[in-house]
Amino acid sequence: MSRVSTDRAHRVFLVAALAAIAGGCGGDEPCEVVCARNVECQSDAPSKDECLALCEDLSGDEGYADALEEQADCYEDASCAEIEGGTCTPDYS
Repeated sequence: MSRVSTDRAHRVFLVAALAAIAGGCGGDEPCEVVCARNVECQSDAPSKDECLALCEDLSGDEGYADALEEQADCYEDASCAEIEGGTCTPDYS
């Protein structure tokens, strides 16, 4: 996959992941973890505030909630290189 395709895939995944949040986005909620780590590890990620705002706007979609929780758990222990490489990308199948 080309760098452009990979970057686009990360952005699409981020939006899909944020859509999965059910409930609040504070504390150690999955949204908080994913947004903080995306800002820390991915140069093209939106700011944490933008990410959290998007999360709140899209939180009604529960379709990916379990996968997002798994992703947040993975993000807590993963290095930035692992996150950038897609190690924590959940399997939505």
